[in-house]
This record gives sequence, structure tokens and C-alpha cells, in this order.
Amino acid sequence: MVFSSQIFLFVFLPLCILGAYLVRPDFRKYFLILASLAFFAWTGKKLLAIFLVFVFVNYAMGLLQGRLRESKGPGKKIANWFVILSNVAFLLAFKYLPFFTSVWSTITGAELQKIGLPVLLGVSFFVFSAISYQYDVYYSKIAPQKNVADFLLYMSFFPKLLQGPITRAGDFSAQLAKNTLDLDSLSKGVYRFTVGLAKKVIIADQLGAMVNQIFANPANANGVSVAWLGAFGYAMQIFFDFSGYTDMAIGLGQMLGFDLPENFNFPYLALNISDFWRRWHITLSTWFRDYVFYPLEFKRRKQKVFRTESNTLIVFFLTGFWHGAGWQFIAWGLWHGLFSSLEVFLRAKKVKAKAPAIIRYLVTMLIVLVGWVLFRSPGLRYGLQYLGVMFGLVKPVETGLTLTWYLNGKIAFILALAVLACIPWKQLLPKLFEKLTVSKLNDPIRLVAFLILLGFSIMMVMSSTYSSFIYFKF
Repeated sequence: MVFSSQIFLFVFLPLCILGAYLVRPDFRKYFLILASLAFFAWTGKKLLAIFLVFVFVNYAMGLLQGRLRESKGPGKKIANWFVILSNVAFLLAFKYLPFFTSVWSTITGAELQKIGLPVLLGVSFFVFSAISYQYDVYYSKIAPQKNVADFLLYMSFFPKLLQGPITRAGDFSAQLAKNTLDLDSLSKGVYRFTVGLAKKVIIADQLGAMVNQIFANPANANGVSVAWLGAFGYAMQIFFDFSGYTDMAIGLGQMLGFDLPENFNFPYLALNISDFWRRWHITLSTWFRDYVFYPLEFKRRKQKVFRTESNTLIVFFLTGFWHGAGWQFIAWGLWHGLFSSLEVFLRAKKVKAKAPAIIRYLVTMLIVLVGWVLFRSPGLRYGLQYLGVMFGLVKPVETGLTLTWYLNGKIAFILALAVLACIPWKQLLPKLFEKLTVSKLNDPIRLVAFLILLGFSIMMVMSSTYSSFIYFKF
């Protein structure tokens, strides 16, 4: 069940909101648990059983770590390493086992028996939530959660369950303790959800159809202009698909009395790669910063082998590998890591960029665009050949499919709309928005805009076929 499906929009969501507002406040969290588990169970009862075992094991280990926090023996550290490595092993087994067996077979030539583990949607997100919880308990940043219902709701809360944003246990527990529902939060949540739905079905899904056609061709079967169109189209598709989901998740959270963290801040305005990652998938970037980069920095400082550049490269390697079990994802992570490490090195040497902002922006967007080609490609070889076509290093075969075959009036309009939606107009035209805010026309204009967005989005949902979110597979 996805947020943009008819079953979610017209059945699950109304029943969930109605139930949350009708049940007694002291029973609300139990209702939300049932709703979240039902949401997860839509993918299969066996998957729900695996997820519940995972949650209860982490709950028990959190309590054990809480008891060992004051101990001076090795038990505290052993317990922490055990639970962290157990969570990592769970993620590796359910997400990367086919990749590892394929690599092993390639290296040794020996065929390993395939183990048919089920695909757990959102496994990367809820495992990272568990790891951050265990880490924060170990370092006494938060107290271990003793209420099993509270912990279960933190892990299973359906708006963030399958695709984030990655939420810290301390922040969620603080909100749960004072959870209230009101019409103001409901209206804000509905508006935010509608914006996200529009991003998904009006922009991302329409561009996705065109992008899928281009990337379904052999890498050298696209002309140069078609290859660039596919790369640019995918850059827009993945942003509006993922940020649309985030808007919908945040809106759902607001409807139910929770403030989920922001995940995007106009990433396509970044002037360097470090700035891009401060704007793109913010909760993942901060997760890797707090739970991988900082510990590596601390450890290497202690061992006097401190090297920020290599730590940065390690983090981006893991970021790429987290996104998918394929060499193209690793290459994508290392591609970003290479430029991020270079920026770290230049900052350490106090080298300041002298190029105009427009040049730095274009170079950054070119790096991002190249990365997206690798990310979208079905394999690394395909991605490299596709990039070869883009930059004139590989001669494309003649297929007769020119740019106009893919770029019709509708796609051109949606691409223009996407570009305009990437610009923070409120920051660029503050005086205009200030006047609008105090104007009597503000509320009517917002209402009309909301109804138009909602109307078009519902039309798209009703008329189009099912389209999953890109990040579901991660």
C-alpha cells in the first residue's frame, strides 16, 4: 500500500484519521499501532511477523543496554556491539544476500544455493531507526524505552515506516508523551499531504514514464540529446518522487499530532556537493554524520591517524551501498564521495573558490546529473556506456527515435513546471509574499490553489496505473 494508491487515499487514510480523532486520547497510541501494523501487513503476514520479531529483539536489547550503562566491565561494550552488528546482519541478509552470493560466484566460480528470503519493504529505514536508538541508549543520550507500546509505535509509525524521514527515538518519544490532535494541525497536514501527492502524481509519475522509455533502450541506442533528456528527466523525477513522499509523510504526521523532520531544502540550488548533501535526504545525511562519520573521526583522532578526507570517502561508500545492492550504487556513492573529499581537502588548505557562483552551480549540477545516471542505470556497465553517449565518447546506433519522440508538449510543460517548483520563490520575492500574507485575498487564493492541486491529483490517481515510489526498493 502506497500513499498515492486509491486504497490508501479513499479507504485507509479516512478510516485512520477518523479513528485517531474518535478514540480516547489514552488509547490513541494503541489505535495508531494497529493502523501501522495493518499498513505494514498489506505486504504480507509473514513480513509482519519478521518485522515484529525484529522490533521486540531491539526492545529487549535496549533494556539490557540500559541496565549495563553503569557497569564498568566489558559487558556494556559487548552488548552494544552485539546489538549493532545484529541489526547490520539483519539488513545484509534481507537486502544484500543475492548481491553477495553473486559476487562470490563470480570470484570463485562456485554456484551457491539461493536462499529465498522475502523482500522487506523499507528495511533500510527501520533498521537505521533501530541502530540510532541503540547507539543513543549506549551513550546515554536517551533512556531505554521501557514501554513496549511506545517503542513499537516508534518503529512502526506508518507515515515514516517504509521511506522515512529517519526519525530519532528521543524526538519521537517526546512528541508521543504530549500528543494532541487539533483542527489546525489537521488542516496543515492535509495541505502538506496534498502538495506531496501533486509532486508525485502530476510531476514524478509523468516524467517517470518518459524516463523509463529512454532507460529501457540499450545505452547506445539513444542519441546524445535523448540521453541528456533522460538524465535531466530522471533528476527531476527522483526529486519530486522522494520529496513528494516526504511531504506526504510529514503531512500525515501533522494530521496525527507528530512533527516529522524535514528531508529536503531545495537541493538543486546547491553550489557544491557538500552543500547538496546538506539539502538532499537530510535525515540520512545527518544519520551517517552522527553514527558513522563522527565516531570515525573520534577514533582516528585518538589513534593519531586522523584523516577527514578518507572518513568522508568511507561514509559515501556506505551511503551508496545503503541505497542498493549493485555496483552502480557503490559507484554513485564514491562519485559523490570523491568530490566531497576534495572539498574537505581544499577547505583544510584554506583554498577558496574564485569561480563565479553560476560556474560553481553549473559544475555542481553536472556532477549531480552524472551521478543520477549511474543511480538510475540497471548496471554499472550500462551507466558508463550511457554517460559515454552523453559526452560524445560512445557513438550511438541509429534507431530513428529522435528527441521529439520523447519530448512532446506535455513533457516539456511538466519539465518547465518542475524547474519552477525547484526555486524558493518565497525567499526570492519576500515582499510579494508578505503583502499576500496580510491581504484579505490570502486565504481564498490558498484555498483555490489547494483545491486545484487536490482536484488534479485525484484525477491523476483515478486515471493512471499504480506507480510505486522510487525509494521503496531501498
